[in-house]
Amino acid sequence: MATYVLIHAAAVDAWPDVPTRFPLSSGDRFFPAPFLRAVVAERLGIEPDEMPGDHSPMLAHPEDVAERLEAYRAAL
Repeated sequence: MATYVLIHAAAVDAWPDVPTRFPLSSGDRFFPAPFLRAVVAERLGIEPDEMPGDHSPMLAHPEDVAERLEAYRAAL
């Protein structure tokens, strides 16, 4: 099941009409930035919002993550 979601796009006709953001950690070695950039562009049709960090940016950069999430909320 885990690999299925990486290979196949979501089975929906369209994404919900809501603002969509994708924070991408540039130093993630599990999901490398080039891979995620391509997946986000193909499946979401947006450009990811890149930030410093690794696979767990909320642990290494909690202030950056909080500021980014607050900026997303404020932009609504």
